[in-house]
Amino acid sequence: MQDKAKKTMKNKKKRALVYKPFKKGSPTGKAATRRSIRLFAYFFLFLLLYFILGTALQFENTALRIISNLLLVVVAGMLLYMDGAKQGEAEVALGETALSREEGGKPLSKEDMDRCYHPAKPFFTVLVACIPMLLLTIYYAITAEKQVYTLQGLPGWANSLRNGYEEFAAPLSYYPTAATIGFNDIVMIIVRALNLPFISMVSGMGADATLLMDRLSPILVCLPMLGYPAGYLTGPRARAMVHGDISTSKKRHLKKQRKAIKARRERTQKTNQII
Repeated sequence: MQDKAKKTMKNKKKRALVYKPFKKGSPTGKAATRRSIRLFAYFFLFLLLYFILGTALQFENTALRIISNLLLVVVAGMLLYMDGAKQGEAEVALGETALSREEGGKPLSKEDMDRCYHPAKPFFTVLVACIPMLLLTIYYAITAEKQVYTLQGLPGWANSLRNGYEEFAAPLSYYPTAATIGFNDIVMIIVRALNLPFISMVSGMGADATLLMDRLSPILVCLPMLGYPAGYLTGPRARAMVHGDISTSKKRHLKKQRKAIKARRERTQKTNQII
C-alpha cells in the first residue's frame, strides 16, 4: 500500500507538460484596459479585507503583529495571483485558437489579437489599474509630515462657554477654536486605510516609523498587485499541463485497449487449442 501511495505521489509531481504553439497578442489594447478596471476594484476589496481582518491583528507582541499582517498582504496578493493565472491560461488557449485560424487562412481582427496572451500585458494592465492610487499616494508621500501630539480642536458650540463664563475662558483659550478636516486629512485616511497592514506592523515604533511607511506608500499600496502578473505568466505552463493531462489520458486509454486486445487474443488462442 505504501509503495502504491508513493507511486501515486510521484505521478502527481511528474505531470507531463505538452507545449503547443500559440499566437502572441498585443500587450496593450481595449481588452487589457477593460481588465484594469476590474483590477482597480481590488483596491476596494483590500479596503474591506484590511478593515475586517486588519483591525483584529493589532497584537501587542511585535513579532506576531508583523507576521500576521504580512500574511494578510500575502493573502491579498494570492487573490490577484489566482485571477492572473486563470486569465493567463485562458488567453494562451485563445492564442492557440487564433494560430489555427491564421494557419487556416482566416484573418485575425485587432480584437482577436488583444485577447491573446502576451507576457507584457499583465504589467500594462496593473500599471493602468494603479494609476489613480499612485497619483494619490505619491501626493501623500510628498506632503506627509511627522505626526506629533497637539491639543485637539474644539467644536463650535464651545465658544459659548468661552464667551459666557469667565472660569472657562482661560483654560479653553489653549485650544483651537474649531476642529477642521482638510483635503490632506482625507487623503491620509484613504492612503493609511489601504496601507493598514504596514502601518500596523510599525505601530508602537514611533512617529518616524509611521512617517517612513507614509513615504513608501506608493510602493506598499501597489505591492499586492504584483500577484496578478506573477500568476498571468504561469499561463503557458498551466496550459501545457492541461495538454499533458490529455496526452497522458490518451496514452492510458491506448494502453488499456492494447491490454484488452492482447487478453482477447490469448483467450482466442486457448479456445482454439482446446478445440
